[in-house]
Amino acid sequence: MSANLKIPVGEDRQMDRRITAPSVFKSVIIPATILISGLSLTACGSSATHNAQQACHYVQESISQYNLGKSQTDPAVRASYQKKALVLLGKALPLAAIAAGANGEYQALQTTLSQASRVPESLLINALTRQCAQILPNSNQQVPGGYVPPANVNAGQ
Repeated sequence: MSANLKIPVGEDRQMDRRITAPSVFKSVIIPATILISGLSLTACGSSATHNAQQACHYVQESISQYNLGKSQTDPAVRASYQKKALVLLGKALPLAAIAAGANGEYQALQTTLSQASRVPESLLINALTRQCAQILPNSNQQVPGGYVPPANVNAGQ
């Protein structure tokens, strides 16, 4: 007694695979690719902000060194502080350039820092202070040109 069972072989099985493979691709691979792409773009944005903030930390330290140098009476000590300040601005520039490349919001900071080798730091301090005040969270610096309500508006309401 032999059973006469036919097991599909050859074309029938291949046809089944051809039908199911695209549906697996559409239901798994495409959404996974979209998810990974979205996460990558989100990471770029936060990375740009982080790089800009790091650049501003260097800028703040540079301004601090510059101000310490201005208060020195010995020209050699003053020059040493100013050199340290310039080196710190040099460290800030690549970070600002990376941030500006990822997010155009940081191009002003990069442009100002790129002038540090040509323009005295004393002329850049105001611009750098304003730019970093907008970038750094919890900055205690007042941003000149910020919103001031008209005199006839009561700010306490």
